Amino acid sequence: MPLSSWRPLVVWLLKAILVTWLLNVLFLAILSLSGYRLEGLINSDYLSKITLLEAGIAFVAGGAIAFSASVLPSKARENILKTGEPWTMEKLKKSEKTANKFITLAVIMLLVSLLVSILGF
Repeated sequence: MPLSSWRPLVVWLLKAILVTWLLNVLFLAILSLSGYRLEGLINSDYLSKITLLEAGIAFVAGGAIAFSASVLPSKARENILKTGEPWTMEKLKKSEKTANKFITLAVIMLLVSLLVSILGF
């Protein structure tokens, strides 16, 4: 695979990781302002638990995106809801590319969660 095809994936992953970490910092700030002690949150493995939860959500989102464009849901939408949009292989491939982004993000977040858990944050 040429480098130019990896660049959009890497940029998307970096943006997604940045957004999740900014949300983590925001959530940590809200918890600390609402009366939780920062030391207590760090000692309770807050960061590893929240990162593991985010990885699970990303895995579920990736799986749902991949499944939603497969034959069974597409044919069900076409026949039950009468959408008139036929299932095509191009839609499936596009959906799988999007799902692969979320699954790759989830794998990275899972590894970060394990690393943070091992380091004791």
